[in-house]
Amino acid sequence: MCDEPGRPLSPADVTRAFSLTPLARHDSRILNRVRLSPRILGGADFQPAAVLIGLVPRENGIQLVLTQRASHLKHHPGQVSFPGGKREPSDRDNTATATREMWEETGIRVAPEAIIGHLCPLPTVTGYYIHPVLAWVDPEYQPCLDDNEVAACFEVPLDTLCRPGHIREQSFLLYGQWHPVCAFYHQDRLIWGATAQLLRALISQLTLFSPSGHHSSTCP
Repeated sequence: MCDEPGRPLSPADVTRAFSLTPLARHDSRILNRVRLSPRILGGADFQPAAVLIGLVPRENGIQLVLTQRASHLKHHPGQVSFPGGKREPSDRDNTATATREMWEETGIRVAPEAIIGHLCPLPTVTGYYIHPVLAWVDPEYQPCLDDNEVAACFEVPLDTLCRPGHIREQSFLLYGQWHPVCAFYHQDRLIWGATAQLLRALISQLTLFSPSGHHSSTCP
């Protein structure tokens, strides 16, 4: 699948990866970094949140929808991220949160039947417990961005992300220990942190039971 040279991913590959296999687990080093954060050591509870990982089936391959946060935001200004946010009391579940945030931030509607599946939740040092929801996005979508939150909406080829070594790690010192951070460039945009970690989990899911025999660890 994702690591088969010469063959691009198909929608059937993606659907199969999320219907026939367990979920790929996040890197334990990433999770350990969260456990050591002052917020969590201080006893703070995680706030539930969700993001929408939108996949666009196009003739030249599957594309991934990403956004760039507005530069005036207090938290993570200008960073690349998935549409998403914290769960509101009116949201019936994580899928409702993810699809609502997608609509509010980008103007892209995702129908219930377009949901593909989920990745393992990801805790963050900022105190959020992110639930990633995958869904197909209509190739004819017309974005209508919320200027208060989103500066740009763009696509990244999924097959590009699957290339070995494309998503790399860089270590940095935090809480007295060295910790890995996932990062990569797409054109002139740096994609790193939680967004890059979720993308690496997505790639792990797509290669979980690939014909090449590469297996990744899975959620319990």
